[in-house]
Amino acid sequence: MKFQLKPIVALLALATLFVSCNDDDAAENLTGTFGDAELYFDNGIAGNDLSLGTSYTNSNGESIAIERLNYIVSNVVLIKEDGTEYAYPKADSYFIVNEAAQQLTMHLEAIPAGDYKKVRFGVGVDDAQYQLGQAAQTGLWADAVSNQLGTTWQQGYGFINMGGSFMAGNVQDDTAFTVYQNGSAHYTEVTLDLPTTARVRHNEEPSIHIKTDVNVLLDGTNKIKLADNITDDMVIVASGANLAALAANTQQMFTVDHVHNGAGHHEE
Repeated sequence: MKFQLKPIVALLALATLFVSCNDDDAAENLTGTFGDAELYFDNGIAGNDLSLGTSYTNSNGESIAIERLNYIVSNVVLIKEDGTEYAYPKADSYFIVNEAAQQLTMHLEAIPAGDYKKVRFGVGVDDAQYQLGQAAQTGLWADAVSNQLGTTWQQGYGFINMGGSFMAGNVQDDTAFTVYQNGSAHYTEVTLDLPTTARVRHNEEPSIHIKTDVNVLLDGTNKIKLADNITDDMVIVASGANLAALAANTQQMFTVDHVHNGAGHHEE
């Protein structure tokens, strides 16, 4: 009697391949439990790249040269299509964007693997964090001060600090201005849809490219004229009704341009 060895060998090979695939899947499930991601903040102005010191004219007819742009991003949450949310650990969820220093990328580590369709984050420091007291956040406070987002603890964190010079109408000479937003009542959260799924895996690190249009801060739904806020030959927009107007404009300032799924680098 002759044995048909070839079919048996083929079946054994298929069985081995099946077991191997199952092992690979198990390894993927194990090693792919967590991954990293990053948020990259690309600061621009009215559809153009932001170039510090370069003048542009807004719809208020004011010629503005921005020389400083710093702001705090906090409390990052990634959201899946089914609405499941992953809140990044609060203690590690504060990042200062500094345009002059090109400090623009917030790196997020050990995120549960998954496909994420939205991102939510705060602009500024929430009251719960501030109420922990200065001793509980010496590192964050020191970073804020060094980035011109804090002066005294009693005044609290600055959320946004934008400054430079402007001219408009009867303001013919360059006049210094500062836009400074703070106060727990004006902490703002922004939720953005991702145009492409952010795939978090152990070997994939998506970069979420966020466009920030700083023109909207003064020239959004709420129009804030620097010329209306001149005191002693300078402008400080940092109090009264302006703060609520700034907070509302801030919610419109961010959009997601694209998501780069890959080995963890941003595209400019």
